[in-house]
Amino acid sequence: MSSSPTYSGRHRAPGRHRAPRRGPRLPAGFRGGFVLPSAAAAALVVTATGATVAESSPAHAALTGNSTTMQARSAALAEFDHTESVQQREAQSSAVAAQVLETQRRAEVARIARDAERRAVAKRRSAAAAVKRAEAERKSREGWIMPIKGAVFTSGYGWRWGRMHQGDDFGTPVGTPLHAMSTGRVVFAGWQGGYGNKVEIEYWDGTVSVFGHMSSIGVSVGDKVAPGDLVGASGNTGHSTGPHLHLEIHPNGGAAIDPAPWLRDHGLQ
Repeated sequence: MSSSPTYSGRHRAPGRHRAPRRGPRLPAGFRGGFVLPSAAAAALVVTATGATVAESSPAHAALTGNSTTMQARSAALAEFDHTESVQQREAQSSAVAAQVLETQRRAEVARIARDAERRAVAKRRSAAAAVKRAEAERKSREGWIMPIKGAVFTSGYGWRWGRMHQGDDFGTPVGTPLHAMSTGRVVFAGWQGGYGNKVEIEYWDGTVSVFGHMSSIGVSVGDKVAPGDLVGASGNTGHSTGPHLHLEIHPNGGAAIDPAPWLRDHGLQ
């Protein structure tokens, strides 16, 4: 008769091993249905909570301090941004004002330049007009005209009858008006031998004209004359074979020259 095997409590049946426990092992007094008294549990909770609060309080204070600092920093940044914005606007306004002033300055400079140019142009025009007037006056004053009109050339410059004939003769009736040839001064007026009644005029360029055989003299020595002024009348006085004007030309008051080329050079023939 076989008997059933006896198993000791210290032995486990093969194949029925329990899984190993994990985590911290509690003291033996806390195992199995051990319950802390309510007061002890409360003390433990309070103690744990107090520790938590005690440990958390500095962090809370730090957070509160950081929040205040951040708010102050935000306010400072906002103030800085506002100040910077105001400064930027002021800088922009100053730049615009400076640009406006520069534009006005340039416009004023341009206006002054235009006014100066207008004055310069007006001055040049005025000077040119004055030059033209002076030139016209000079031409009027220093222009040359023939001393007689409607006369006929009858004899020229050169040797004649064994002596030098120093001028040109222009046949014309007695009493034909004789005129100053240009601006000048009378240097002789009166009777002179074979010339009969004679007038000498020294002109502005030094040339001297001689009118001979005049019937009458209308000027005196020292009189100033202008082109076309009446100085007397043609005649037949002195050594003359008929009524005519005897005309001599003496450049620079020197010796007489052939009047014909001189008259052509001055646009008179």
